[in-house]
Parts: sequence; C-alpha cells; structure tokens
Amino acid sequence: MTPTNMHDIAVLNGLVQITIDSVEVYAEAARKVNDAYLSGSFSRWSEDRNQVVGALKAQVSALGGDAEVEGSAVGSAHRLFAQLHEALISGDATVVDEVECGEDRIKHRYEEALRDPALSAPSRRVVERAYVSVLAGHQQASALKRSRRG
Repeated sequence: MTPTNMHDIAVLNGLVQITIDSVEVYAEAARKVNDAYLSGSFSRWSEDRNQVVGALKAQVSALGGDAEVEGSAVGSAHRLFAQLHEALISGDATVVDEVECGEDRIKHRYEEALRDPALSAPSRRVVERAYVSVLAGHQQASALKRSRRG
C-alpha cells in the first residue's frame, strides 16, 4: 500500500466515523421528537448520510483499506448522545439546535479534508460528492432552526 493510499484511507475513515455518528444522531432524533415533520426530516437525513458512508467506505476499499464500521471514539459518541438526550428533555426546538451544532462540526471536518493537499484526486472527488450532502444537511438544519425560531 502506498503512502498516499494510507493517508487517503486515514482521512476517509475519519470522515466515515463522523458521518456514522451523524447517521446515528439523526436516527435517534427521529425516534425521540414529537413533531412528525421533524421526525420525517431526521429520518431522511439519516438515510442520506448512510449513503454517504457507503460511498466513503467504497473508496477506502478501492484503496485497499479496511473501512471503519463504527462512529468516532466511544467517548465522543457518548457525548453526542448525552447532548441529544438533554436536548430531547428540553423539547424539539433544542433538538434542532443540537442537530445544527452537529452539522457545523461535520461540515468543518469535511472542509478540513477538502483543504488537505495530500489527498489524492480520486479520493478528493469522493469527498467533494459527499460534501454536497453534508452542505445540504447543514443548510437544511440552519433553515429548520430559523423556521422554528419564528
């Protein structure tokens, strides 16, 4: 395996982990909110992110690597779920706030990957396609937050 492949695999697997976290948080939010519109939105976003995970994993495999199968470190995932749980206790508006905060984090991670000069062109194209979904999710979460705030 080449050094470039190893670097790309590391970057892609980092994105796989944070994107899996996103899938799980959206799925949990969809189950917990009272508002049917929010639940449907979160379910669709979870499904979309799951497709992103699949594309990232496919690129890792194409590079000869083993794709991550779990989200980020247990502590990080636990903090996300703890924040979400606290938000759920506080109501749907707080859930929307937490989702938007999570979208800020994932958007930032993808932007870091896209700025990585060592990322190969084929892997960059996969990240760019995935980023379209991440950016759309970020914009949707922001719009949802604005609409909920009146």
